[in-house]
Amino acid sequence: MNDQLETPARPELPHERFIVPPSVGDQITSDATNNTYEMGPKIGEGNFGIVFSCTDAWGNLLAAKILKPLATYEQVRESALAELEKLLHLRHPNVTYVYDAFEFRDTFYIITERCVAPVTDLFTLSEFNGSLWLLPIARCLLQAVHYLHVRQYAHQDIHGGNVFAAIARNELNPYDPGVVQFKLGDLGVSKVFAELDALNTLNDSIRPPEAIDPSQYGPIDHRIDIYQTGLLLLQFAASRRLSFSREQVIAGLPRELALQLPAPLNFALEKALRRHVKFRTASALELWRDLNSGVSEPSPQLELPGIGAPVSNTNVQD
Repeated sequence: MNDQLETPARPELPHERFIVPPSVGDQITSDATNNTYEMGPKIGEGNFGIVFSCTDAWGNLLAAKILKPLATYEQVRESALAELEKLLHLRHPNVTYVYDAFEFRDTFYIITERCVAPVTDLFTLSEFNGSLWLLPIARCLLQAVHYLHVRQYAHQDIHGGNVFAAIARNELNPYDPGVVQFKLGDLGVSKVFAELDALNTLNDSIRPPEAIDPSQYGPIDHRIDIYQTGLLLLQFAASRRLSFSREQVIAGLPRELALQLPAPLNFALEKALRRHVKFRTASALELWRDLNSGVSEPSPQLELPGIGAPVSNTNVQD
């Protein structure tokens, strides 16, 4: 039992119910589908949930997400139902697929396909060349983002830890490693367009300028996903992890680094990373077209101001 995951008792609420996290080997049956899941070890953790590996009666490799006890039982249940509704409403081949959802021992489970790894793991490969991965990841990711936007949802939390490499199984040859695809996951903080505001954007590391100062950079809308996608693709173009402070975001450093890239990456990513929303790439489909507007050359190592060569400038409004 993972005792550290249990919420300590609060005397002022003696009637409150608490989650009971699974142990390795637990057999848990869903009342919704009558499918039984054998639980494996913990494989991931986010701000709001903990993910365990599991398998079902069909031998599918799956993941079980349970919501952390960050509030009362009733509030956690409401959050689980809200996330499930979004997952069912936003089913797409490039969004992690939901198999099941149920409550067991006051704990809310969401069962999804199990992906191989987040794309951030690619940066640990020896002699990593991000430019080889950039377009395949972009094609899959931007299809998912486009679909969400068509359904009037913004993801708001696009980063390398929420984009996953997945394997499509070869049913005729179990020894075949399968085909790699990329999928967008974790819709927990996604919102319909009408509900977007600066308070929704919880991840400071990918917070766009308009979520820092809307009065200066424009309204918060679906283009928050365009900016965050641009940040992720910029790292693959540079073949290394990049992070930016609020001051660097406000100064426009991500866009300045994009301008150092060869065409068409410089054109595509500087548009996606413009600070002012009205000048930014308007849609996921437009970004995909920009990325394919010419033949890309191998990407150079980007130079940070004060460390290497000075960044370039441009007269294009951003």
